[in-house]
Amino acid sequence: MYLLSWFDSRTLLLCQSLLTVTFALVFFWMNRVCPGVRGVRSTALGFAFGVPCTLLLMLRGDISASVSILIGNLMALLAYSLIYNGVMRFVDGKSRLRLVCVSAAVSLGVVAYYSEVRDDVVPRIVAMTVFSAMLQGMAAYELLKRSRTSVSRGTMLFLGSFMGLYAAFTLERMVETVLRGAPSNYQAANAMQTSTMVATILFLCASGFCFLLMTSNEMITRSREAMELDALSGAFNRRGIEARLTLELARSMRHEQKLSIALVDVDYFKEINDTLGHTRGNAAIREIAAAISKRLRNCDYLGRYGGDEFLVVLPQTSNVEATLVMERLRRATGDLDLPGTPHQLTLSVGVTEAGPEDDVMTLIARADEALYQAKHAGRDCQQTLMPEVTFSGVLGIRGNAERRAAIKKQVRAALHADRGAELAAELGTGMGAGMEGRLGHEDSRTDVA
Repeated sequence: MYLLSWFDSRTLLLCQSLLTVTFALVFFWMNRVCPGVRGVRSTALGFAFGVPCTLLLMLRGDISASVSILIGNLMALLAYSLIYNGVMRFVDGKSRLRLVCVSAAVSLGVVAYYSEVRDDVVPRIVAMTVFSAMLQGMAAYELLKRSRTSVSRGTMLFLGSFMGLYAAFTLERMVETVLRGAPSNYQAANAMQTSTMVATILFLCASGFCFLLMTSNEMITRSREAMELDALSGAFNRRGIEARLTLELARSMRHEQKLSIALVDVDYFKEINDTLGHTRGNAAIREIAAAISKRLRNCDYLGRYGGDEFLVVLPQTSNVEATLVMERLRRATGDLDLPGTPHQLTLSVGVTEAGPEDDVMTLIARADEALYQAKHAGRDCQQTLMPEVTFSGVLGIRGNAERRAAIKKQVRAALHADRGAELAAELGTGMGAGMEGRLGHEDSRTDVA
């Protein structure tokens, strides 16, 4: 008596139904709570279509064969397609919808022909198995390929591997069905039928739980990002910009790269709020943040550091380059047209560059001191305050030292080459004199003879 005989077919089908209902409800709820996560709605619909598919399979023999076969397989095709689309949308992969739709239509046509025209189970099994294995194989490939850069790397690796194994398992069962013939009763308790149902339950559990973990991680990541964003300006808030500055300063320390920051203050912003109201003041903050963001690189960061203060982080940028950047930002802000403002919008800016001895607090404090100097200089200007040593200075000293060492090496090589030439000349002269002397001695010896 084999182990799988312990499982009842109807119980296994009921478990499949409960799993599909549970995951469908969970994913619909997640889509409602966080609609921005890609692929959740499609996956929820896929599990939802799996419910009538399983129920129609359970009722086979008690209802019309056409309803059970045609509608049941149609529901299965929709379920496979939607779950595949959900996975592809989540990993931002190429879904190949045209291929999926054409394959689904061909599979449904085969099922309809071999159920209504010619009653043959094997072609129906082949058509449905090839379709499902194709989708699972493509999904597995995308999951494995894109897992390297995902925060859910382990989950994606496991799901991709499991989907690939399940696709291979279903293809193996298809070949066995072609060779041995289809069973007369799909709910009969035999090794092949029961193992297939158990494998399907495991596949539903793995795909549902893994997708749930991946979407949960995505929701957590989005929540963390939302906690670091300023709702008014769309830039980072103080917590978010300080976190980005911490990361960039650590990278600058590790690789000895240039890093500059700038504290920006909107001049006389209180007058805008007092004269035009907070609504116009908020609009001014949004406009200024948008104008600054448009003129920054993808690797730069902008954060709202206070009420009317912004912090700009400029990786791989010296203080001279940062000064030019901030001058462009000041001009862009001055060109903004905000109706009703009592005066033109201007900015006071404090710029500084990171040094080897800096941390986040000392770096911001120095930029704040530079901003204080800009305000006392009459506003609508920028001031720069530098540390004793910067990474660009260290790199310049190191570069000069390397250049001096290279020049010394070249000079030594030249001197050695010149000395070698002199030695060769001296040696050649000595050898010539020796030869002449020897010939002279021989000649004198001949004369004596």
